[in-house]
Amino acid sequence: MTSISLEGLTTRSQMSRICVPRGLLVLAGFTLLTAIFFWPWVTQLSSALIGPPEDNLQDFWNSWHAATAQGWRDLFFTTQIRYPEGTSLTYHSFAWPQVAAVTLLSKIFGADLATLMTLHNLTLLSSFPLAAASAFYLTRHLLGDIPGRDAGAAAAGFIFAFNPWHVAQAMHHAHVSTIQFLPLFVLFYLIALERRSLHWLAGAAAMMALSSLSSWYYLFYALYFMAFHLVHLRVRAGQWPRGWMLAAPALCAATAALLLSPWLVPMLGSGLDTSVYYVGTNMFVADLLAWFAFPPTHLLAEWGSGIYAAITGNAWEGTVYLGVINAAILAWALTQPERRKLYYALGGMLFFAVIASGEALHVGGNVTPLHLPGIILAKLPFFANVRTPARAMVFVYLFLGIAIAHAMVMAWRHRSTGARLGVSLAVGLMLLDFTPTRLAATPVACPVALESIAKDTGHFGVLDLPSGYGNGNAYMTLSACHGKAIVQGETSRQMGISLANRLETTDLAAQKRQLTQARVKYVVLHHPEGELFGWNKADGNKPDYAHMYRVLHDGREMTVLQVY
Repeated sequence: MTSISLEGLTTRSQMSRICVPRGLLVLAGFTLLTAIFFWPWVTQLSSALIGPPEDNLQDFWNSWHAATAQGWRDLFFTTQIRYPEGTSLTYHSFAWPQVAAVTLLSKIFGADLATLMTLHNLTLLSSFPLAAASAFYLTRHLLGDIPGRDAGAAAAGFIFAFNPWHVAQAMHHAHVSTIQFLPLFVLFYLIALERRSLHWLAGAAAMMALSSLSSWYYLFYALYFMAFHLVHLRVRAGQWPRGWMLAAPALCAATAALLLSPWLVPMLGSGLDTSVYYVGTNMFVADLLAWFAFPPTHLLAEWGSGIYAAITGNAWEGTVYLGVINAAILAWALTQPERRKLYYALGGMLFFAVIASGEALHVGGNVTPLHLPGIILAKLPFFANVRTPARAMVFVYLFLGIAIAHAMVMAWRHRSTGARLGVSLAVGLMLLDFTPTRLAATPVACPVALESIAKDTGHFGVLDLPSGYGNGNAYMTLSACHGKAIVQGETSRQMGISLANRLETTDLAAQKRQLTQARVKYVVLHHPEGELFGWNKADGNKPDYAHMYRVLHDGREMTVLQVY
């Protein structure tokens, strides 16, 4: 693709005079847009977590645990959850750069609950302007020195960072929403190829490592990108790359693997255990109809609700809306003489769209017989753990933004008033099409009932009931109120058996002996609240607990019992 050229780029000295002010302006502009789009969240940074009560509660525990950890070993194994045995955190959902930022900032601003919530929410929101600015510079580089490239690059940054998929992930998964390093990885990698520069390649490897530490899925997607680019070079040149062009991706991957080795080696070892392979590779996929169905946060969400109710996965993983305005712009651009400039970006979109579609093509929740390359990936050791193919949408949106930028530059070159008015109208409609609504938040406050546990200075654990995945996430956040280890709790992969797996519930006398031996001093019975804390029959007969244990507090939210 001829547009991947450094012709017209400024020199390093020129960049120091020109690009820094531009960078600040771009970052400030996208930060302002973030504040406008997500104002409902901005107004409650210290009192509510971004997103509905789901995995976001686990994400906050990650930030709290990192900020209060006694040492780096606590980040690889902990007894704060799954007490008393504890659990490995090898496969856990840490967004390492994000929790590192929270930890560092907590040293300055404090680590009380309200402050940690503010820092956690701000680091989530920061992914929007940072990702947009990163995509801006990648696209600006690809466009070359042509009129209108800054406007096109700004549109690309907006599409990459403010698309509905990223909004959905920010409400549920801190690690998946930390996407800001991916465009920099691509940018540094392309420059390294063009300049045959080891320095730029080292930068690409560093960005690849940071992306992987944000979400380990991104390690695979970075590898897939390099594979795609090799195929692109093969198609363009008519032969497979040799020399530097072939060595560079191998060197980049090897350097990133070396940087990641303290985390990657134990992860690879655990990945050989098939018990950590969860279902999802043919469930959490990009459904064909969802590409253009209005997602739950769209202004016209009701029109797409039927499709999102029918897809095989959940709505936030299945949010893959590309935008009807973007589709119209691309359709127009493909009629233009310069349409060849779109082919690289469109090829990248198609490549990652196939990966995002999983093992077989899904249409309106129906699994068709058309099998895709994902069926091979789902059978490979370690690769099979990438169980949510739809997350490959991160690269689909990156390439979509680049394609839209090329289209806008094409229109800008017409230099007619009508063409430029059309570009302005398209930008306005794009903003409207991606404007988020129905932004859920989860209010968090420490219940008074937990104060007695917090004041107890002994070494013990706390059993929260009822059990269940969503409840376990909630207990993780609530444990930040009392700071004690809990028997329940969730990790991205269950890495071992603990007391929670073998808890006696039919014979409470036997359970009391079990808890006493394990030094579990308190039992907290949570009462139903929304979709959380509905009692499970598997946890025994709820009224019997008050007869077996001493009641310390009995309120609307919870009942606190003392075991010994």
